[in-house]
Formats: sequence, structure tokens, C-alpha cells
Amino acid sequence: MDDVKFTLHVFCGDTIYGSSEVLDKRESSSREGQGIVEIKTTGINQDDKVICTFRRQILIPAKGFAVEDSIDKY
Repeated sequence: MDDVKFTLHVFCGDTIYGSSEVLDKRESSSREGQGIVEIKTTGINQDDKVICTFRRQILIPAKGFAVEDSIDKY
């Protein structure tokens, strides 16, 4: 995780919602059939106030390379 920011206190009983936005995607240079996706996630409380934000990168299989793509039924 990068650029982690906690902007507001969270209290017991708060309801927290999360949303994510894809910022970038690219093929992995070292892992064939996989890609790296950069995502920004925002946490919001019940009052629609931002409580945290952070960026992260995840490694995911490319289309046609997932386990589900190689079996008849999933």
C-alpha cells in the first residue's frame, strides 16, 4: 500500500463503506499471463465523510489465464 491517509477518526458503531477506482493497468514484465493493476481505495463513513484513502497494486491473471478459464465448470 502507498500514500495511506487516515483523515478522520472511526468510532465503534460507525458504518464504513469502501469504493475503489482503477488508476492504471499494465502487463507484468516478469510473469507471463498476468498483469498489475493500480487501485485507489476510499473509505467513507455513514455521514459521507472520507475516513481514509490509499493506493495499492495487485497482480491478477490476464484474460484467458485464470483458473476458471481452463476448466469446463466453475
